Amino acid sequence: MNPLPGDLFARRLRQERERLGISQAELARRMAALLGTNVDSTAITRIEQQTRAVRLDEAVAAARALDVPLILLISEDPAAECVAQLQQYRAELVLARCEWEKNGLEIQRLTRAVEVLTSDMEALPSDDSSPASLDPGLREAIDARVPAEGKPFGDGPATHQGT
Repeated sequence: MNPLPGDLFARRLRQERERLGISQAELARRMAALLGTNVDSTAITRIEQQTRAVRLDEAVAAARALDVPLILLISEDPAAECVAQLQQYRAELVLARCEWEKNGLEIQRLTRAVEVLTSDMEALPSDDSSPASLDPGLREAIDARVPAEGKPFGDGPATHQGT
């Protein structure tokens, strides 16, 4: 008969804690810090002895405190579970790399557009308001509507008629 996840958890919790060389009190202290609540070392003792069930939040905190994936503490075959998780991470990594490459291409496109516009702006005359930079026909149309220097707008023949 397959052991229950709680039984596996109790056994693996002790194995991982001893592998790291930490006491039950130290594990309780680390879990308390993660949970933001008091965890008594006797709770760890009772969980490892299977006289007390572990709560889900405690199981997650214990895995984090031991710096191991939770699946390692509850799986009968942690190697198979780790392989499955590794495959999942690899798939996520492939997707992330594709997104990164897509973003890199977008950065290159925008960089080229900025470079072209910068080059075009540098080729323009430095004084954009200079009459020499305007099309002659446009310059004549503007001159016909703008009053000569020194004359108030609306005086003389350069005023716009019809308004």
